[in-house]
Amino acid sequence: MRITPQNIAKHEIVGLSTHIIESKDTSHVCRKGVILDESKEMIQIGTEEGIISVPKGICVFDMTLPDSTVVRIDGGLLRGRPEDRMKKRLNRSW
Repeated sequence: MRITPQNIAKHEIVGLSTHIIESKDTSHVCRKGVILDESKEMIQIGTEEGIISVPKGICVFDMTLPDSTVVRIDGGLLRGRPEDRMKKRLNRSW
């Protein structure tokens, strides 16, 4: 299945470029890089300064899809193990 703005929350996000737009922890804001790994509550991002671990639940991300479309997504929608999140039925109202 091709990744689109409508299915990004149920898709694999490792390898996508990302930019943190908002965060409850201000040290994460404006960080950008490539998503290297993902766990239940954290995302590891490879930045120019090195690898950082960011909690999903407190951030809003702009992710660049392979077709160069930029999608803004609340990290709360990404919470959970990646393999379980892909199976979960999501509310389409976001």
